[in-house]
Amino acid sequence: MGETLGDRIGLSEEVINAAASLAMKAHDSTREPFLLDKPRGLFVAVVAFAGSWLPGDWCAEPPFGETKIDDGTFPSLKSLGDDGVALVNGSFLRRFNAILGQSSLAEKVKKIAGKKQVVFTGYSSGAPMAILATLYFLEKPEPNQSPPRCVTFGSPLVGDRIFGHAVRREKWSDHFIHFVMRYDVIPRIMLGPSSEHQQILDFFNPRSEFFKRPIDPPLGFYSSVMRNASLVANYDACNLMGCRIPALETLRTFIELSPYRPFGTYIFCTGNGKLVVVRNPNAVLQILFYCAQWTQEKAADVAKGSLYEHLAYKDEIQESLGMQNVVYLDRLEELPVSSDGSPATVNAALNDLGLSQQARLCLQAAGELEKRKSRNQDKIINDYKQKIEGELRKMTKYKEKAETSGLGYYDSFKLQEKEDDFLANVSRLVLAGFWDEMMEMLKGHELPDDFEKRLDFIELGTAYRRTVEPLDIANFYRHAKDEETGFYVKKGTRPKRYRYIQNWLEHAVKKPSGSLSESCFWAEVEDLRIKTRSNGFSPEIKQKVQQLEKNLIKWIDDVSLGKDVLLENSTFVKWWKGLRPEYRSEPESSCVSKLIGG
Repeated sequence: MGETLGDRIGLSEEVINAAASLAMKAHDSTREPFLLDKPRGLFVAVVAFAGSWLPGDWCAEPPFGETKIDDGTFPSLKSLGDDGVALVNGSFLRRFNAILGQSSLAEKVKKIAGKKQVVFTGYSSGAPMAILATLYFLEKPEPNQSPPRCVTFGSPLVGDRIFGHAVRREKWSDHFIHFVMRYDVIPRIMLGPSSEHQQILDFFNPRSEFFKRPIDPPLGFYSSVMRNASLVANYDACNLMGCRIPALETLRTFIELSPYRPFGTYIFCTGNGKLVVVRNPNAVLQILFYCAQWTQEKAADVAKGSLYEHLAYKDEIQESLGMQNVVYLDRLEELPVSSDGSPATVNAALNDLGLSQQARLCLQAAGELEKRKSRNQDKIINDYKQKIEGELRKMTKYKEKAETSGLGYYDSFKLQEKEDDFLANVSRLVLAGFWDEMMEMLKGHELPDDFEKRLDFIELGTAYRRTVEPLDIANFYRHAKDEETGFYVKKGTRPKRYRYIQNWLEHAVKKPSGSLSESCFWAEVEDLRIKTRSNGFSPEIKQKVQQLEKNLIKWIDDVSLGKDVLLENSTFVKWWKGLRPEYRSEPESSCVSKLIGG
């Protein structure tokens, strides 16, 4: 027997069926926020979450109800470049926090996680709870425990682009499997504003007088959802293809687009027993739009089917898994553009999803973007990295030579009196060019999402930051730029490349943002030199001086700062020895005074 879907996604068909059954049961539960089951013969524990059809539980704040995710509970769901926090549906987050705080979810999961793998699941509005629960426990890994998995059925979208990027960066994307019926309206509902949700939610709500009653007009609600999906898909498609359409840009000034985007592995059910597996999030968004198109003759049937398909997951999943007619859209850039292209199995799947030539071109563009990201990364690894290391070796020799003169490379560079100082400045500018280009690639989503987690570049970036940023600071104060812009470390003044690289390290070692600022030591010294020249005394400045003293000792001890800062003729030592007594710690308790002898 060949490889099955379960083999490919790491979640057996038996587990998926068990999850689907429990998810449907839990969704209509009115007494418990979640159900827990340990299917006989399976080495898993399935946790399924209840759902809700109340509008306030879908989108409390119009138009889209997004809010910043709690970075204390979900510290990884952020952008490392600009410290931007992921946006998530506020109603879903509120419901999850209530479950976490009012139930025994954490205790039960912790108790069983050491014995069985936990699979979180949910159907419809129960699915976002499963997604957030999975992320919550992925953020808190326990030794010798399998990480949790998540499988959803008919899930609405939950988070924005940063949300999906962070999940992929952390290499968690494969933990999430989402089953979607071809026409199901719920996976697309968050692409439209909340003002258009009411009719749809009433149709599904057993407590509504409109429960399962025909919606009037029959095509209106579906057209509205798809119109908004079209705006989002077309805008993203233009970005994929590297083009800008003025009309779309103008439209964005009048119409706010939904922030929500797909992530994880999507498995589309075509309706004839075939399953189509897609991992590329940009491709998933395009398929969500294009596979739900309709002809004029079938418009009413499609609109009606978009509602009833949402109720048919259990039987459809069971039948499709049994047939094992699965197609994987992995090489998107090679997809046939015409409906009669090859390979036959892939083309048949695209036809089953009703994907037009335009849709296929969008999928190709999504695939080409990923290839371009890989090529950019290869260029950095095979070319930039070697050149950066070469320039850093020059900087290290410059630093060592300066130390032998008793001055230190910071002060030597600040004076710019020797040829070595000029050559060091050339290397500084060359290195800035390499790193700035990398930062632009990251900002433009032109590198793989997990590039920022590469250990070799975290180490290389840290070496660069600690070696070269002191020279940027020396250049900054040499030209008295502080008189124009203020403190070097102030936001908007310090080069973004250093803040970006510092964020990489802090995230990798799980330290608070801004805590590993040793490369800014000289900026702190220069700022305090200026502030302690006044005749008056400031308790606030004294506190900063004493904090600098503590940091200095810590950074020298962990070798993140060189001992050249303690050379007799360095700016720091001269300032410290001339510092007014009231600003300094008592000599007998001052570690710095002992180190420099004064």
